[in-house]
Amino acid sequence: MAADCTKAPGGGGGVRTSRSTRDNLDKSITLPPDEIFRNLENAKSFAIDIGGSLTKLAYYSTVQHKVAKVRSFDHYGRGPDDEPLYEISVQEEITARLHFVKFENAYIETCLDFIKAHLVNTETKVIKATGGGAHKFKSLIEKKLGLKVDKEDEMTCLIKGCNFVLRNIPHEAFVYVKHADPEFRFQTTHPDIFPYLLVNIGSGVSIVRVESEDQFERIGGSSIGGGTFWGLGALLTKTKRFDELLQLASKGQHTNVDMLVRDIYGGSYESLGLTGDLIASSFGKSATTDKEFTKEDMAKSLLHMISNDIGQLACLYAKLHNLSRVYFGGFFIRGHPLTMHTITYSINYFTKGEVQALFLRHEGYLGAIGTFLKGAEEDNPNQYSWGENYAGSSGLMSTSPEVHPMQRARSGTFDMLEMDRLERQLVNLPLLLDASSYVPDTVDLTEDAMAREYWLSCFEDALDGVVKRAVASQPLALDAAERAEKFRQKYRHKLQTLRHQPFAYGSLTVRSLLDTREHCLNEFNFPDPYSKVKQRENDVALKHFQKVVQA
Repeated sequence: MAADCTKAPGGGGGVRTSRSTRDNLDKSITLPPDEIFRNLENAKSFAIDIGGSLTKLAYYSTVQHKVAKVRSFDHYGRGPDDEPLYEISVQEEITARLHFVKFENAYIETCLDFIKAHLVNTETKVIKATGGGAHKFKSLIEKKLGLKVDKEDEMTCLIKGCNFVLRNIPHEAFVYVKHADPEFRFQTTHPDIFPYLLVNIGSGVSIVRVESEDQFERIGGSSIGGGTFWGLGALLTKTKRFDELLQLASKGQHTNVDMLVRDIYGGSYESLGLTGDLIASSFGKSATTDKEFTKEDMAKSLLHMISNDIGQLACLYAKLHNLSRVYFGGFFIRGHPLTMHTITYSINYFTKGEVQALFLRHEGYLGAIGTFLKGAEEDNPNQYSWGENYAGSSGLMSTSPEVHPMQRARSGTFDMLEMDRLERQLVNLPLLLDASSYVPDTVDLTEDAMAREYWLSCFEDALDGVVKRAVASQPLALDAAERAEKFRQKYRHKLQTLRHQPFAYGSLTVRSLLDTREHCLNEFNFPDPYSKVKQRENDVALKHFQKVVQA
């Protein structure tokens, strides 16, 4: 599905589509609510972040599902042997969920029509909005949804969103190491996320020092950013699409265009500590030869030039403000391995490994998350803990520029994130000596390929048994078999995804595989298929407990 679009990174550019092209796009897509705008009929409030090419919609909804609870318990274990010590009841419970959907701006009108058609329970009169497109699409949003657009400061929303994901989502931040196995190395959630440096690379670059939830300062920036890479790249290669430019760069060899130290000195400049393969002058060879350079080589040289400049700037600010944690985000990053590699290389070189370049799994949603939080301040969302719902989230998928952009898309051009609210705030166990270094899992399956294959096969082989158990746990439900089959399909798809992309939801562990299975079971109203089995086993254990300890 191709679009005649010109997109710009960050908020500086717009989307140019002909009316006929946009109409064709609108008619060519269908939006299945069970896959994309899930639970939209129960949406209570909305927020939206519109950039130069992508729209991120956030909405809060209530979800009704079944919960298995212990109804009674004989603490003394004195009941007859044929009577259970406790009973289990399945109750209906309503919980809160945050939904985030990301799609290309070319689809915004169709999506707004779809949302309007499916809204039935919302009482809100306002939609919070941020991003460069919030002004451009203001009239369209108000016309389509009948809601007043209330614009929020873009940088404030970005920081709020960043704080939120760092605090609530385990393994949100990661280091990218191109030639390592695995390439993605996820960081444990640190109880104290401040201070840190956020380098947001859109059309230009903003560098922000974040001291606390509400205290941050833009301490620097540059006009040389993603827009520079795109603009100069378009002039040099005649390539207008950002993803295509990265695809060219992935196939290029920058040393054909760049002048290296060895090209000047015949080798390394050892007295200054300059290795021979270090870039001495970006595009330096183009001034001393008449030969034609390939588009691929020029794109690669340009990417290195922009990335090195941003990396050095970030390092200088990190050292100046004594900050060791530097997070990179923005349209220029977007999870592209090539971009992350060049940024990482630059940071490692200029800091001699003292500072790590950190990236975020959900950096594309930061603005939308922050905008939603601004609109929900009276509900004090920070008093709760939130967890990623694996059943309804796309995950961090491969965004290699070698793959065509449309082939990378999860649902056409749509990407989803869902987060469930826990009614109590989770805290670290006080008895832990060092909560920041504690890891509850013994094996990281993203690092151990043999163990990963073993456990994925175990869960896949056990799937038929889980499905049978789920059906048996609800003998009076006429649709149990149908729901169990939907669970089978969804969980099998998740396992297949994790086999090819083990880093999709952060560090892959046996615990996360169990969590994913539980989320998928809950999605189809199977709160605990094994509750009766556990009840029988607990009955036997508890009734014999006193005899065992007295023996």
